[in-house]
Amino acid sequence: MLIIGGSLAMNILISWTIVPLAIPPFQGYSLTELLEVILWQGIGTVGWPLAILGALLSLPFRRGAGHLGPLLLLLMYPAMLLLLIRVATAKGIRRWELLLLHVLLTLSFGAIWYSVLNGYNFMVG
Repeated sequence: MLIIGGSLAMNILISWTIVPLAIPPFQGYSLTELLEVILWQGIGTVGWPLAILGALLSLPFRRGAGHLGPLLLLLMYPAMLLLLIRVATAKGIRRWELLLLHVLLTLSFGAIWYSVLNGYNFMVG
């Protein structure tokens, strides 16, 4: 369990601080952007059930299918929670589930960093 927790903590630290240097526009970031990313990651981690409910309730009022990107990002959080529970409760280390958890965690940070670094305003609509 300590190995899994340590590897996830290291992944979060690297995804939070180093991954943005590999995302366009390939520039540094400010402390404000660093805090904004961890804030939105935390909101996504805790608020995904209400966000999915809101998305389902708003379907009848939309003309198109909506944006696929935000929906996929939103669906990453329950998948990561499920994988975390499966990895944490297994008797042995399930390598492919742990690897998938690491990939989803890095992708979720990457998607939020991409939006923050390119000036997306999360507070609009």
